[in-house]
Amino acid sequence: MLRVMSPPLVAAGLWPWWAVGVAAAVAGLWLWRAAPWAHGNDRWKLAARLPSLTYGQVIATGERDAWAFGWEVLGLAARLPMADGPHRPTAFHWDGDRWTRIELPVGRGEVGPVAASGPSDVWALAGGSVLHWDGRVWTIAREAPATAWTLAVAGDDVWIFGDSKAWRYDREIWSESGLSFRTLRVSARSASDIWALDADGPFVHHFDGRTWNGVDLSPYLPKAPPPSDEVPPGPLTPMVRAITADRSGVWITGEIGVSSFLLFLTDSGWHGESISAQAGRMVRDLPPVPDGRNGHWFLGSVDVNGIDSALAHRDHSGRWTRVPAGGELTSLSAVPGGPLLATGVIGRAAGVFRNIGPP
Repeated sequence: MLRVMSPPLVAAGLWPWWAVGVAAAVAGLWLWRAAPWAHGNDRWKLAARLPSLTYGQVIATGERDAWAFGWEVLGLAARLPMADGPHRPTAFHWDGDRWTRIELPVGRGEVGPVAASGPSDVWALAGGSVLHWDGRVWTIAREAPATAWTLAVAGDDVWIFGDSKAWRYDREIWSESGLSFRTLRVSARSASDIWALDADGPFVHHFDGRTWNGVDLSPYLPKAPPPSDEVPPGPLTPMVRAITADRSGVWITGEIGVSSFLLFLTDSGWHGESISAQAGRMVRDLPPVPDGRNGHWFLGSVDVNGIDSALAHRDHSGRWTRVPAGGELTSLSAVPGGPLLATGVIGRAAGVFRNIGPP
């Protein structure tokens, strides 16, 4: 029987990520305990069997803290195979020991973008609302603007972005401002260092704490897709898809045709490289995941459709590795100082998986 909780959870201490992880079933959930792994494969092991996370997302918010979000079908459609219908969002919390279902204050819809500054400060767009977790309970912080598309936590500020508008919360009041662009994806390093991808062109915009300034990425983009007989053809012009800004630089992934590319800004300026041979096709628009050593993890694939997932890694020197996942993964996040977590399906198992490959 699934355990449902709303009271405070404890997240303290350091998790020995170097220890060999194992799992046991308690209360219908899989815990990281000293018993043989029963599901997954030799690269990804099932940490929590949660079918509602088949197309879910996971975000690590601390060394012993993470959240996973998904959805389940409501009503009669839930009893019919392959049927869709009204959705109810689901949320599961890892407190360093176990995954526990936590009820959200919205009953319909799906969880969209999620951002956090730590275990006691998690924000999400879901069910037409802006939700906030304070370490004890989820609450509705405000109604989501009609055009709200993505959000970011930047220092003490929370940002919501929509059609040529931004809403900023300074922990006291919300303020609205106009933008000269529509935001596709956003990543923040601090309250005065925010990067946003343009939804309408090859631009990235930077906020320095006072103003937004755009950068034209055209000089660094591939000019035409490489010749390919593969289908589907994909976009015939380069499309930027996802962004991560961290201490090592600004990292942007994109696609042209069926080929993936990477743009990055470091101390030496902007650079671009084709990464299809190294990572495969990255269709899910997931941002690069920092590895804590100035390298990054990517959720790539081994097939042209981007369905058969692969874990790709680029180290600080630019060297790549890629290992097939053996299933279809839908999100990727790194526990600080610990393992990678992913949601999706491997074999007949669906839920949260933990990577047990080399760090």
